[in-house]
Amino acid sequence: MKYLIIDALLGGTGIRNKYDGAYVDPQTLMLSNNITNQLNSWLTRYGDEHFNGFNDDLNIDKLDQEGIQLALAIKEELVNAKLAYFSAARLLMSTI
Repeated sequence: MKYLIIDALLGGTGIRNKYDGAYVDPQTLMLSNNITNQLNSWLTRYGDEHFNGFNDDLNIDKLDQEGIQLALAIKEELVNAKLAYFSAARLLMSTI
């Protein structure tokens, strides 16, 4: 069983191991190209919001909802995985 956290912390891959905190290369998880592309796009947009100082609450909410949807999609592709979502802007963890 894999225990993973989806997050958009700067410098990360968007997926990290829950217990050791190490980032996981999405390609090693054999995720679909569609999910990998969505993840990369989301990371870029979340990074932009970070550099804007997390000032736009509506955009943060939108990005966090998209992150949760990504986590759900990844959970569907990884049958033996438990996922959580961490909001880098709000510093809150949610179980998926």
